[in-house]
Amino acid sequence: MELEQEEFKERLVNEMTKGTNPAYYIQAEIRQAEDLKQGLAEEVDRGSQFVSEAINKIDTYIFFLHEMAKKYPLDMYQLDQKTALEDDEVQNRIKKELGKLDDEADPEAPGKVNPLDLS
Repeated sequence: MELEQEEFKERLVNEMTKGTNPAYYIQAEIRQAEDLKQGLAEEVDRGSQFVSEAINKIDTYIFFLHEMAKKYPLDMYQLDQKTALEDDEVQNRIKKELGKLDDEADPEAPGKVNPLDLS
């Protein structure tokens, strides 16, 4: 699984031209990403920075997929996905947390001090 948003959009278009239901395709991709995240989460106990970064990337990808999924009627999704997509509070919290992660990763973000800047 690549976790690349643009690649997914291309695959989705290709699948739609073959007659694939986009909601089912998005839902299958969400499930794969969630399974991948679950597998990595089991490794988090080892304290690996790589695992934490990978989980953050997967969360971002799942959020992207949820946003894509909202473009299609919710009744096309299974109950758990439909519930997740309808819950604006959870989606907003996820968006806020992703913003925090982006700020933490950005050395130029407001309030960040560059440890190499001795001025």
